[in-house]
Amino acid sequence: MTIFTLTVLTNCNNDEKIEGLKPNEILVVTLEILDDIEIKEITLTSNGATDKIKGDQIENKKKIKLKTPQSGEGTFKICVYTKTDTLCSPDSYIEGGYRPKLRLKNNKFETLKWL
Repeated sequence: MTIFTLTVLTNCNNDEKIEGLKPNEILVVTLEILDDIEIKEITLTSNGATDKIKGDQIENKKKIKLKTPQSGEGTFKICVYTKTDTLCSPDSYIEGGYRPKLRLKNNKFETLKWL
């Protein structure tokens, strides 16, 4: 039972890791999508680094996690690309280790959690 529990806990955090980096050197942004839109791609950009996920990888997921290396201070933004539009969050201040949570609702980004 202990091995099972450790495996489950380890796998839950795998989507927040970048090999060779400590947790406080990684920005992880969770985006909750409430709008019913056909997504081509979602990108997270911070200090020149980018993580992206294609629409066919999203399927019916309503929560998407994206991550980039982030040591020190900087800014980030998320963009959602559809067939007809590009929706981008405003540039927001971050530091390495931050785990902000955003929501896309009515074509607007809302901040749910900042740290």
